[in-house]
Amino acid sequence: MNTNGQKRREESTVASSFSELTHDVIELAELQAQLFTLDVKEMSQSTRTSLVLAIVSASVLLGSIPAALIALAELLVQTLGWSQAAGFGVATVVGILVSAAIGAAAWSRFRTGLVTMRRSREELSRNIAWIKSNLRRRTRPNPAAND
Repeated sequence: MNTNGQKRREESTVASSFSELTHDVIELAELQAQLFTLDVKEMSQSTRTSLVLAIVSASVLLGSIPAALIALAELLVQTLGWSQAAGFGVATVVGILVSAAIGAAAWSRFRTGLVTMRRSREELSRNIAWIKSNLRRRTRPNPAAND
């Protein structure tokens, strides 16, 4: 044991530094959890809309709005003199294109919803880097203390 009390002061400084670092890490964890909660809420609102759009898209694809497509096919047959096969074929393609457009809108909204989680990942990466740098800095010997 050092008689001039230097040893005790160093232990006190190390304990104090560790305590401060622990406090900062806990605060960062709390803030990270809050950000994650906000991101999940935002993502769920975005994906809810995407889910509704996907259901509408599936309904259009599966049903292809039969009455409108049949009417379109008959219109093509009567006004342009096409065969029934050609008229119904074009009407089917129109139904598929409408469904694809709605599906693309749903996919776009879904991807936008997933991007919101990037904010949490980036903040977590910054927090981990900060913790590492503080641990490195606080574990290095202080040259002024050795004098």
